[in-house]
Amino acid sequence: MFDSAATAKSFVKDRQTLTIDYVPDRLLFRDEEARGLAETLSTVLKKELGRPSNLLLFGKPGTGKTAVVKSVLDRLTKKAAKLDIEITVPVINAKLANSAYKVLYEIAEYIGINREEKKVHFTGLSMGEATGRILQFIQKKKMHIILVIDEIDSLVDRNGDDVLYSFTRANDRMAKGGFITLIGISNSLTFKDKLDPRVRSSLSEEEMVFNPYKVDQLRQILLERAKLAFNEGAITDAAINLCAAIAGREHGDARKAIDLLRVAAELAERAHTGKVEEKHVRAAQEKIEKDTNFEVIRNATLHEKLVIIAITKSKNGNTGEVYEIYSALCKQADHDPLTQRRMTQIISMMDQLGLISTDIVNQGRYGRSQKIKLTVPLATIRDALKDDSLLSEFID
Repeated sequence: MFDSAATAKSFVKDRQTLTIDYVPDRLLFRDEEARGLAETLSTVLKKELGRPSNLLLFGKPGTGKTAVVKSVLDRLTKKAAKLDIEITVPVINAKLANSAYKVLYEIAEYIGINREEKKVHFTGLSMGEATGRILQFIQKKKMHIILVIDEIDSLVDRNGDDVLYSFTRANDRMAKGGFITLIGISNSLTFKDKLDPRVRSSLSEEEMVFNPYKVDQLRQILLERAKLAFNEGAITDAAINLCAAIAGREHGDARKAIDLLRVAAELAERAHTGKVEEKHVRAAQEKIEKDTNFEVIRNATLHEKLVIIAITKSKNGNTGEVYEIYSALCKQADHDPLTQRRMTQIISMMDQLGLISTDIVNQGRYGRSQKIKLTVPLATIRDALKDDSLLSEFID
């Protein structure tokens, strides 16, 4: 099999362009957002070196938020270097960092504090001490920091907004000894509702919403990506159109559209067909959907996982019972439960993702009630949570 793979002629000329990490030189249909972001951040290039406003970027997954930020910041740092202006741009993914302390540790590593005497160790410090050391270092070195926290809603869901409060208030005490501008990227349009009003006012000095791509826009994006990824004639127009239609119909998610194209190409290569056709796209869709639920549950936040477990344990599936079970699970896990309103928002998000289905049932004089049902097999949930030492024991 390996010999065959090594000698077979591939119709993919650049696989990197089909990965989610690849950022093209120009992001189609995001010129307005990129220009707005650049205008806000350009303050750092002025002679008086002003602090750019904090920004919050909202939008569903796959709408280009992270790609636009990375592209604009890459151009900004290159321009700053030519002007002999030093800026530091840590980009932290809060979901991958997994905890507020890990976010602080990654920031410390990026800005170079751990080469000094007062380090932020991987473990061992309080949150307050770790935050204080980072801010003192920035002030001492008079650093100009543009801190990007991707999936910032995950940080707040897990650990609250104390870290954000510290960073958004840091500039008040730094005077002319450096600054921090915070760019938060969130997949949740209701993210601000979770924040303390003081944090909300400081963090969202400017906001930007990224709307989902339309089918024709996805088609153009895929055509451009296909030119970079495939040899000429290696993919049919029908296959590209189908990828765009599937992704556009569901979420307007460019990341999913490109991922669908990548998996279709892999299946076509294994079949030695010589080109990617519609049948490969349909097979890729089936394969991805099978794996998606597992990945979504495995990478969910702690409270999202607890809500899923509560639904599995609920007998009648109404919101009140699910919340009671969820609250009991939180106590067992030694965590404070979210409000019932917030849990309802999580349930709504899961419904959109297709993990559950919700129906409003008329109960006569007892009013109406929401009934929640899982659409994911219990075995998938067990597999997704089996490596979570805190939660695996809660699954029957």
